[in-house]
Parts: sequence; structure tokens; C-alpha cells
Amino acid sequence: MRVTRLIALAGIAGTGFALAAGAQTPMGFVRVTARDSTGAPVTQAELVITKGLKDVVARGTTDDAGHALLGVSVRDSTDLQVTMRKIGYRRGDFFFGVGPRDTASVTIVVGRPVAGLAPVVVTSEASLKYKSYHLDADQIEAAGDVADNGWEVVKRLRPDMLTSRGGCNTGVQEIWVNGKRIRLTLRPTGMVAARARVGAPPSARFGYVPLVVLSEIAPEHIQEINYHDCFDATMAAVGSTNAMFVTLKPGVVYVQDVGSFVVEQATQQKRP
Repeated sequence: MRVTRLIALAGIAGTGFALAAGAQTPMGFVRVTARDSTGAPVTQAELVITKGLKDVVARGTTDDAGHALLGVSVRDSTDLQVTMRKIGYRRGDFFFGVGPRDTASVTIVVGRPVAGLAPVVVTSEASLKYKSYHLDADQIEAAGDVADNGWEVVKRLRPDMLTSRGGCNTGVQEIWVNGKRIRLTLRPTGMVAARARVGAPPSARFGYVPLVVLSEIAPEHIQEINYHDCFDATMAAVGSTNAMFVTLKPGVVYVQDVGSFVVEQATQQKRP
């Protein structure tokens, strides 16, 4: 079951085309609107449509109104991701579903660009801790197909999240997904439990709930993961220390004991 929440757009004119190769394969289309948090269009932004982590199926650029129309070859209904990049803006992502001769509409909203920033002083200790406790979509993509679920991603790319820096000896015991604390899940299967420690640091410490939740999340669905160790009291909330905070990309939801998936679109238009 796939569920895709998309923002329908109407009356878009003057859009640019980027068609995937394979003329014999039916085409699906996606109308993209890119804007910043003030509502202003993001023009001349690079758009890339991928399947999975790195399989690029189409490319394009937004026009002067922040619009683009991209086509992809699809044999049946499938989940794809559109990523927007432009210097001065944060990366924008959205997952959507599209089938042959369907048109999906997606709106990507990114933060307004900042003209100038005050000087920031970062100590080497703080910088190292941030690098150890932070993981984002760009870093996951750069690592390639290293894993098939979120637990394997963390284990291979951010093992410090499983051991804690500074002598906590607690690792990760709590997990939050899109701002919601996940407290109880089904116990991990024997295969998941056996695989959990393969390649992990010998000193890794973790509860079964973070293991189960991350094992159910696809790497390409992750926007960001941040870890708060036993010394981090910035949130002052129950379950916020020794905890991972997972943010999923727009268009993706997580259902406990089911997994992460794309939200179903109710407004796709069938092309004649």
C-alpha cells in the first residue's frame, strides 16, 4: 500500500520539459512548483527525479515562474522522488507516485535565502560531535547503496550514535520520527536481531525500539537524523536523551510496525 499526499496545481503554462529515455515505454508526468517560504518562485533551480537512492530517471530546470513539467518512463505505478537544488537555498525533496499516462502535481517549499549571516564560532570539539551525531540525505546519497534500511545506514555511517561520545555507555535507547516519540513496537524478528550487531562497534548499546523502527525505514526516505546523548538536555522532554530524532522527506510517512511509505495521491490526472 502506498499513500501519496501531493499538492494539486492547475493552469500552469509555459513549463519546461525533461523527458526520460525510452520512447516505447508509457510516460508519466510530474508538474513541479518550487517556491520559498514567502511564496516567491524559485527560478532556474535544478530538478532531479530519482527512483531509490541514486537511479536518476529525469532532470529539468524551473522556469521564471518556478514551474517545470518533467516526464518519466514508467511501466506501472511507482514511487519516485523529486529533488530541487539551487545555490543559496536548502535542498528540497518530495516523494510522489505516478503511473503510465498519469500526471502528478508537486509543490516544493524551501526556506527563504539569507543574504548574510553573523559570524559563527565553532569549536573543534563541537564540530566533531555534530558530525558524529548528525546525518542527512546528501550524506546518505554520497555513501551509495551501502544499506537497505535506516538501521544499516546508521550502523555504517554514524556508529557513534550507537556508542555515544564522552562516556555515556548508553548508546541509543529512544527514537522519535517526525516529532513523535515511538515507545513500544513489536519485538525484532530473529533475523533482524541477529543482523543488528553485524558490523556494529563492539561497545554499541541500543534498545530494541530504535532497532525495529530504523529497520522499517527506507534509506531514501530519510531527510535527517540527529542524536542526543545522555549529556544533551536541550529538549527537556521525557525520552529526549539517548535518543535519535528522525525526519522523513515530504510525501513520506511512517506507520509503527509497518514501515515508511509514500502517501497516496488522490488528485492524479489521467492523460488521454
